[in-house]
Amino acid sequence: MAKYADITKIEAPSSALEGALVTIDVSVKNIGASDQYLAVTAVFDSTNIPFQFDYLLVSPGQTVIFRGSFTMPSKSVTITAWSWYWEGSDWVQDDLYEKQISLSQVTSEFGSIEIIRYERR
Repeated sequence: MAKYADITKIEAPSSALEGALVTIDVSVKNIGASDQYLAVTAVFDSTNIPFQFDYLLVSPGQTVIFRGSFTMPSKSVTITAWSWYWEGSDWVQDDLYEKQISLSQVTSEFGSIEIIRYERR
């Protein structure tokens, strides 16, 4: 089977707070010798991540970015992204890439409090 798309990277934060909007950018390069319709899909825990484009026509050697977003759940997740190319009658899965996003914890600005004087009244 021919390979036409290469996912070169997923840009996303390494961690996010629960409920935060997380944006991911999936970079896909056309490694074929002709123009190709390319698409990207991505999931975490069986949840689909919507992207702003369903597919794009990509020239040979060109890299395009598919941007998507989701709401961070109450746990760390692994994003799995797939690239697809159009073979004239169907979409064919081509490449796979994964990225971990850890759940951040809310931290206080104060590390510790020291009592330096106490008066009893």
